[in-house]
Amino acid sequence: MLGCLQSNLLYELLASWLLIAGVIGFIATGIDKARARRGGWRIPEATLLSISLVGGVLGAALGAVVFHHKTSKLGFLVLFIPVVAVWLLALQWVGFLGCLSAYLPQ
Repeated sequence: MLGCLQSNLLYELLASWLLIAGVIGFIATGIDKARARRGGWRIPEATLLSISLVGGVLGAALGAVVFHHKTSKLGFLVLFIPVVAVWLLALQWVGFLGCLSAYLPQ
């Protein structure tokens, strides 16, 4: 399916890392939202941002949209949006985004 990933060890490792970290970011966002609704112990914002910073940014962003969590917290967004930007720039810099975009419908 994604031949450019299979033929490049860096891209394979990066995709695997982003997938695992993204799942963790998504789950952490969902758990925090559920705990927020119940008034229980919360996952600190610093932890959510750290998960994003180490690669869970796509999962955390998806979780924010799916669970409607942290999307109106300006203080969180001021820190989260630059993390997203840094990851997108880094993925573009190593050519990862170009690899993926070759498989998008034209």
